[in-house]
Amino acid sequence: MNGTLGSYIVQDDDDQRYYGFDYRQIVTEGFRTIRTGERVRFHVSDVSPDRAEFVIRLDQPDASEFYG
Repeated sequence: MNGTLGSYIVQDDDDQRYYGFDYRQIVTEGFRTIRTGERVRFHVSDVSPDRAEFVIRLDQPDASEFYG
């Protein structure tokens, strides 16, 4: 996964294709961001088959990293 200015790219483990998305597609409370290397689950958009949507982080960060 690679994030630049709120835009990200994720690779699907099953089909090895890459899908783009932006921070608005990250499903979370609070600040919407994903770090490089984090595992996510996502849905491929029906409207734009090269875009991911409903991106959910599987690896939640340790709060002490932010508020230590």
